[in-house]
Amino acid sequence: MKKILLTLAAVAMAGSAFAQTTLNGTISFHNRQLIDDSINGGVAHNAPITLNQGAQTASGAPSLFANNAFSVGIFWKNPTTGAYTLANLQGDGTTPGTTPGLQTSFRTVSGSEGTFSGAITVEIAGHAAGTPITFQMRGWLTSQGSFDNATVRGSTADMTIGSLGGTPSGGAPSGPAPLNQLGFTGFQITPEPSTYALGIAGLGALAMIRRRK
Repeated sequence: MKKILLTLAAVAMAGSAFAQTTLNGTISFHNRQLIDDSINGGVAHNAPITLNQGAQTASGAPSLFANNAFSVGIFWKNPTTGAYTLANLQGDGTTPGTTPGLQTSFRTVSGSEGTFSGAITVEIAGHAAGTPITFQMRGWLTSQGSFDNATVRGSTADMTIGSLGGTPSGGAPSGPAPLNQLGFTGFQITPEPSTYALGIAGLGALAMIRRRK
């Protein structure tokens, strides 16, 4: 009888530990008041998303600060395949999140333009708390559906967080990893040259070559 009770107690403890373990590691997705020793002497700085002036009229692009006009997301890199996947909003800790963790609302106050209205927590599927992750931050014109389909878009280079937030198995819980100490200063969204524009440029170059001959 005593042996059975001990076994049940062990199962209960294991279940409790599982319930407290974050399924996926997490990141606090924001770009305002970041701390980086390599920037401004470690004084908090903003890392705004900016819009190339040419994009103001490209594809009818609205203002960057119009509600939901642009979407910005974190795309984590698969270390094996090199493919990038859009991170989702954090789930309940036992079930993965399924809604894309997108920032679509920007501040309009002078000095804070291009920063997100608030931080959200995204999770990195299949990567436990305390593990590293490499990712890009990407932005695109929302009406164009996705980053891959968009012609008005932009992204950062690869950035690496050394330790995701969350609760590792058997470890102490921590908040989502902030985007600090990454050398991140923001990025620009810009229209890509259309096929038509590239074709015209090619014809122009060909004409110049013929003139020289």
